[in-house]
Parts: sequence; structure tokens; C-alpha cells
Amino acid sequence: MTDVRVRVLEGPLRTEWFCGVTALSWVAMAVAGAAGLFGESPAGPALLGCLGLPVLLHLALRGRFAVRFDDTGVTVLRPWSRRRLAWAEVTGVGFRRLRLAEDDVERWAVTVVAGTRSLPLVTVESAVDADQPSREVLERHGRLFAPLARRGLRPAEPAERLYFDRAVGSLSVG
Repeated sequence: MTDVRVRVLEGPLRTEWFCGVTALSWVAMAVAGAAGLFGESPAGPALLGCLGLPVLLHLALRGRFAVRFDDTGVTVLRPWSRRRLAWAEVTGVGFRRLRLAEDDVERWAVTVVAGTRSLPLVTVESAVDADQPSREVLERHGRLFAPLARRGLRPAEPAERLYFDRAVGSLSVG
């Protein structure tokens, strides 16, 4: 197996990331405002903090939201952590429904299961019950699921397995 890396900055993770970067820009604004109390002009630092810093952070760290598959195992990368499972530990793929009351979209956390532990891979929105997820979403999830399928790892539940197989199959349809 070759080294496969799939970016997974999507769904609620993207929203959380955006909120975090926005909060950081607010902190920069507060620092600039405090500097203004001591005679400094806060306009420059405030503009830089509010507009420039979030863009730079996003560009610098967006590739750090990824899942990497290689011959030895699975690694889930986040800017704040790196979690790894060896293939010998991996026992399955799980879909867990996320209960979010903010909207009517159904979300599922897709994880790699290792006994009682699990590594979160990606959040799938309305995919398990949806009739026609977009081709782009299917292919992105197909790239993520294909290394697991090659090792014979598939979800146990029929609806989840159907979406999993459909996503993997989207890669061979051209």
C-alpha cells in the first residue's frame, strides 16, 4: 500500500475551525484596543489581527486536518494532535450519529475502531440516508474509505455499508 493522505477539513470541523480563528482575531482586536489606551494607534494592529491573521492561520494549518494511511497503520492529524493506530489494532469502521440540535441536517461521525478505542476520521452530513450526495463528496469520502475497504474493513450496519461501498465505488466510475 502506498502512503495515502486525505484532507478532512469539512462539516462541523470546518465550522469549529472557523469559530476558533475568529475568536483569535477578536483577541487580536482586544490587544490592539488595549494598546490604544496607552497612546498607540490601534487601527493597524486591529486590521491585521482581524483580517490578516485568520487568513494566514487558515492557509498554514488547513493541511493539518488530515487522515494518513500507510503500510503500518492509520494516523489522524489535527493541528493540536496526532493519533495513530497500527493495522493490527484496527477491528472495524464505525458510523455514529451525532446529535446536534442546531439544524435539521443529520450528521455521522465516521471512525476507525480498535477494540474500545476509536479514531475520528470525518463527519458525514446526511450521507447515510441521502439519495444523491454530490459526486465531489462521494469521491472525497471514497478516497478516505478505499484503504479501509482494501483491508476488508467495512461498517456493520446495512445503510452505513451501502454509503461506504457507494463512496468507494465512486472512485472507479469515471
